[in-house]
Amino acid sequence: KEVIMLFISLHKAIYQRCIGSQLGNRLLAAVISGHQLSTSQVTEDNRKSISKHVRSDTSGYQKAKEATRTTYYTAIVLVGVGVTGLMMYSVFKELLSSFSPQTVYTAAVDKCIVHPRVNDFLGDEVKCYGEESRRGRRQHISHISYEMEGVKGLRIKFHLKGQRRTATAHLDARETASGWEFRYLYVQIDAYPFEVIVIEDNRE
Repeated sequence: KEVIMLFISLHKAIYQRCIGSQLGNRLLAAVISGHQLSTSQVTEDNRKSISKHVRSDTSGYQKAKEATRTTYYTAIVLVGVGVTGLMMYSVFKELLSSFSPQTVYTAAVDKCIVHPRVNDFLGDEVKCYGEESRRGRRQHISHISYEMEGVKGLRIKFHLKGQRRTATAHLDARETASGWEFRYLYVQIDAYPFEVIVIEDNRE
């Protein structure tokens, strides 16, 4: 009987140990599986974080590139506008100035084309023009600016052409307290009879 009880106790201990071993293996397998799952999840999270960081860096580079390009084009436009404004200012300053080559030339032309002797020698439809450029244009007005005793002056030469003859006009204008006036203005016929037509002479 004692042998039977000992055998039963031994069998029960072996059975409990086997059951404990199986549970331990199962727990160990569960822990290992959970560790692998956690490791895979961490790896996937790291991969997503790196990808997001790379995309963020690429997006930042593109934005910086676009900003640099926009700044470059804006600078070019501003420079162009500045140069154009400076040119327009210079042109309008010369045109609107009371004593400028263009203003004096326009006044001289008005006097020449209505003068009776100029029309008699040159013919009808008298036209006035400046020096001919390399491109064939005649808009340049030949002039010399000077200053004498603190007074500004201009000497201008231009050309006249009618149906019969051509001529060359010479003038000297000086600035005055009230504006400016011609010191002299005369027209010289280019061909025979080489007549000189005095339109205005204010020299003493």
